[in-house]
Amino acid sequence: MSFPHDDRPWAEAAAFLRARLRPAHRLVAPDPFRFAVPRTMRFAHLRAERPRAFDWVVVHKGELDRVPAAFLSALPEDAVPVFGNEVFVIFATSPPADLPDLGESDHVRALRATLAQLAPGRGGRAPAPVAPAVQRPWLGLGPAPGTARERAYREELDRLVADHLGTAEGLSVLDIGCGAGRLVELLTGAARLVGVDVAEDALARARARHGARPGLDFVRMDAARLGFAEASFDLAVMLDSADALADLPAALAEAARVLARGGRLMLTVANKDSLPLRALRRLGQPVPAGGVSVQELTGMLRAVGLTPLRLDGVMLSFGWAMPGASSAFAPLEEDPEFIEAARALGRRCGPDHALAIAALARKG
Repeated sequence: MSFPHDDRPWAEAAAFLRARLRPAHRLVAPDPFRFAVPRTMRFAHLRAERPRAFDWVVVHKGELDRVPAAFLSALPEDAVPVFGNEVFVIFATSPPADLPDLGESDHVRALRATLAQLAPGRGGRAPAPVAPAVQRPWLGLGPAPGTARERAYREELDRLVADHLGTAEGLSVLDIGCGAGRLVELLTGAARLVGVDVAEDALARARARHGARPGLDFVRMDAARLGFAEASFDLAVMLDSADALADLPAALAEAARVLARGGRLMLTVANKDSLPLRALRRLGQPVPAGGVSVQELTGMLRAVGLTPLRLDGVMLSFGWAMPGASSAFAPLEEDPEFIEAARALGRRCGPDHALAIAALARKG
């Protein structure tokens, strides 16, 4: 997962925050912001905090289900909307004098109506989750969006799928967090392939792209509560969807449960101990939350009966991982020499130091 700098609403929201965030400020926002804005806390890490515990709150209007309902219900009381576009509303608990209350703007009015429905006693529910394709461009349709660096990352993931898994000929395959179903074209020859995702819009794109085929299905399902019998699949893939999960150990346990004995799981996940993040810690700088270390990942796999077979590093680029540095590194993101170096460094430094970890494990 990285921040979609080329997506205008995302870039606007990040620029607004970077211009106003102060060292003592607290910010809670959707996961990708941790790659673009220092000191970003993820909604998945909230416990009992109210919005007033933060200086800034970023709400994705299509992902309200990823924010605790009690937190959302308290938002209109605790904070003032000071920024809005077609995707985001940003709230401030102590807004600066130069920022007007945008509560009556078109961008905010619809969100306020939804938040009112979520208030205790109203019986309202958040809308169905929407997973923006920009978080996982390599799972989208057609050419990968973004910079040449993003496209190189997609190519590296494709290479690892082929290298780790080879052919899926005759196998029963489960694609967890399938997005728009691009992996169907990589896992060719499968006797049965089921893609699951919580984002109905992504599933609709997958169905439209691939049509009705024997043995191919796309189902809305939570990775932590898979609706399949034990030992239903020979192969499971969790390609760059693990970072969006609220409970990765539960999802791994479910993947292990539905795998047959000898079945394999391939997944990729952000490396919280990557070299750039370790450099930030050494310098005493804020470090984005999320990700796992190699030791944590292998421990999670073994805990659910999966034996790690192989671990690879995916890409190494300082500008990509360091909050606030991306703009300075932007000219290099179209530089073929820099991109190839980032790709080669990820392979050579391995999973302990690269930005992401690719893992292959076997059940039993």
